Amino acid sequence: MASIVLRKPSNMRKNRINPEKLFLYDNFAFPDFVKKALSGAFRDNIRLFLHDFAEIQNYCVNGMPVWCTSLFTENDVVCPLYTLEETVQDSPTPFCNYCELSGWGHHFVCKRKYHFIIPEKADWNEPLDVDFAELESLKLYGLVHCNGFGHLVCIHGLRYNFNFFGAEDSVEFWDRLCTLLRVRSISADHVSRRGSVELNLIHGIAYGKSWLAKWGYRFNGEITEDKHNAAIRYLSKLSLDLIISISMSNRNANRIKSIIDVYRKCSTNPLSTISDLLKFMLALDSRIDMVANGVPKLNLETGETIPMGFEKLVDSMRKSCRWPARRLEHVLLVIVDLLKEHKNENLGRDCGVSRQQLRDGARRSIGDTGLIDFVLKSINCFTVENQIIRRATNPFSRLAEFTIQECSRGYNLSVDVWTVCENVVAMWPETKLILECDHFVKDWPIAGRVVGQGLVLECKVLPSFDELEGQLGRRLSPGEVVVVKPWMTVADLKMVAQGALKDTYCVMDEFEVSQIGGLRKIENDKVVGSVFELGAQVWVRGRGLDLGTRLRHEDGGWKMKG
Repeated sequence: MASIVLRKPSNMRKNRINPEKLFLYDNFAFPDFVKKALSGAFRDNIRLFLHDFAEIQNYCVNGMPVWCTSLFTENDVVCPLYTLEETVQDSPTPFCNYCELSGWGHHFVCKRKYHFIIPEKADWNEPLDVDFAELESLKLYGLVHCNGFGHLVCIHGLRYNFNFFGAEDSVEFWDRLCTLLRVRSISADHVSRRGSVELNLIHGIAYGKSWLAKWGYRFNGEITEDKHNAAIRYLSKLSLDLIISISMSNRNANRIKSIIDVYRKCSTNPLSTISDLLKFMLALDSRIDMVANGVPKLNLETGETIPMGFEKLVDSMRKSCRWPARRLEHVLLVIVDLLKEHKNENLGRDCGVSRQQLRDGARRSIGDTGLIDFVLKSINCFTVENQIIRRATNPFSRLAEFTIQECSRGYNLSVDVWTVCENVVAMWPETKLILECDHFVKDWPIAGRVVGQGLVLECKVLPSFDELEGQLGRRLSPGEVVVVKPWMTVADLKMVAQGALKDTYCVMDEFEVSQIGGLRKIENDKVVGSVFELGAQVWVRGRGLDLGTRLRHEDGGWKMKG
């Protein structure tokens, strides 16, 4: 993952950076002082975030003000995170289709929506387009209502450049940003599409769980998790030999067999099932980054070291030595050429070359033995062009040996994954069931949240009997989060809850809290800390709900009924 620095706004010129306004944003872990500052409800935290960690831009998009938070990579390249504040009462699209898809159509319409956007790299220095919500090129697009419920609309990742984060890093960034701002719940529908292949499908077959499950997202649909898991298990165990045999009648039979043979040749471990094949292909794919902090991982399922990209290896070595990147690259390429020469001398057989042999061969053109030793020590498993270079221990001599494997056909990982899924996986009915599991939700529970000396509560409006039977005859909207001091009285809580509800929902513009407690009123002089536990749901009753407004429920139900 990229190491990023987040810049607080300053009145200094844009080409100058105040070092006091910088903090390290390492592996997307926010500093403690930021977490402490953003300790309230989302509606308050987002305002503080924009004030302290973003700069207002000198233009609007569709009437919405725009803020920009600058994310600095370790190479001092600036990546913008744009935040747009949409005032629902002035919006041509006040209702939320995403809420309706997520089963949240019964939520009261919030007064504000916040759009979080990282555009395509080519547009980083350009103003946001007025049609930003329609662009498929956005690298990240999330939307959060001011009550803390939101949607991960799309995620693509910044591809082809190891200096910027990819699809998994983008989700990780979004997840930590949501945690920082104290969101309540995020839905993710149809966001895991990679080209024309579903990440949840290929990741499920390869690793046994959906792609988004790694970040705590759960299914939110009609299909049960047990049915989904059964389909995954069935597809994962499909034999590659059986697939080759069944595919003989397929017009792409030769290509399917060629793909399987090539990746089997490139793997040091046997590939028996389609799960094995997809694991290995994903491990090679630089666009789904399986390497953290420049250190190659061991795939626990296969026991195989995941190859590191050439540029990433150079970047990793550069951080821990005194030599510049160009000299490290030169040594690596010399070693690759030596391994090729050795393989040609042995008629193409995969014979290992000892560390000492490579060292002696490299010294013929490189005088710095310390540099050679450092590079040889740093090599574990990496790729360059269509070759995989590995270091392993010879089981007989117990010495380190280096090998090079070349795929004669060459491979295009993205195309090959697509071919396997479209021409192999799609043949089974279980695939359709998995693809239908595209509604996911992650919750950030209120219960257990500790905010210094504050008490976090959820204040939920209990309408009158007439309101429930008539105008509001559907599921109740979720409560609103408030943070109060435990020594405050119930009378104080009434005022805090009233302010939060008025600030959040259109239907509560004139709402006045008259009672804390549902059927049984809690006296005003009671101390909050003695009545409610941390994370408790507090029933609120009052008067002034605007039952005549069209901005009632997020699915626009009132408008449709009218």
